[in-house]
Amino acid sequence: MDSDTSNLTLKKSFFTFASGKKYLALAFALARSYRFHNGTSIPFSIISNKDFSLPWDLTWVNKTIVSQNILGPGLEFKLHLLDIAPTDESIFIDADSLIYGSISNLFSLFNKQTVNVIGLKVTDGIFVDEDVESACKEFDLNYMVRYCGAFYYLIKNKIGKDIFDYANELYLSGRKFQHNENTMYDEPILSIALSKFRVDPLADDGKIWGDLAQWEYKNQLNIFKFPPVFNNIANATNYKFWLPIGEYSPKILHVGSGNYNKKPWLFDSVRLKLHYKLLLPVNLSDWLVKIIVIPLYQLARKLLR
Repeated sequence: MDSDTSNLTLKKSFFTFASGKKYLALAFALARSYRFHNGTSIPFSIISNKDFSLPWDLTWVNKTIVSQNILGPGLEFKLHLLDIAPTDESIFIDADSLIYGSISNLFSLFNKQTVNVIGLKVTDGIFVDEDVESACKEFDLNYMVRYCGAFYYLIKNKIGKDIFDYANELYLSGRKFQHNENTMYDEPILSIALSKFRVDPLADDGKIWGDLAQWEYKNQLNIFKFPPVFNNIANATNYKFWLPIGEYSPKILHVGSGNYNKKPWLFDSVRLKLHYKLLLPVNLSDWLVKIIVIPLYQLARKLLR
């Protein structure tokens, strides 16, 4: 009999995974953005496959080291998210993200019955190099879950374990899934696993999560002052067909590791570091970025063209 966790009071946490200097820097910025908008009442953890030192202003962050022999290389760690999750109920956020608002209430949006993602069900088209209709026939699915692996809701129960066990079986089956020269991608495998167990994804309405690569943003982002405002424009190359046309303000922004030390991540990460690490007031931190960091960045870009 499956365990019912819908009425239990579970320990909650947010966590991310980071390995190497670049991704640790991204994770530190993510942690600071979490604290700025959410405080520290719900724990935040950074998990890595190698030991690392936390900056002095992040001593409130929980640190966990898990052997790479267990996690595997590259993105394989995402097939073990349920095992490494710090608490019975947790939300994983990719390290190359920033938080622009309160996310403490996100746990209440899920039914506590199964692991889940933000996305939608699809029955045709192409997703992560899979012909959806063909994949549904191959794996006996009613649909595939279209989503981005930068966000996972995790709950430790039998259904969650079965989903991740099935995902690992798929990965070890020898069947070819989307990958690059360095690593596998988690979305095709976990999409099939979620769909196999008939998980209904949390509808993507643009208000919780967004990907910088898929949005047209109107104004320069500022993590202190306002959430990002994006415009879903019909016929644009990055138009999201499942969202109505118009403006959206996601609380979690997946910036992407390719924007490390580039705008807009650079400006907001410096704002946060000045405020927390150097103990400068919010207004002063913002002002220094405006009069020093942004002009220097723009000058460097011109000189390097």
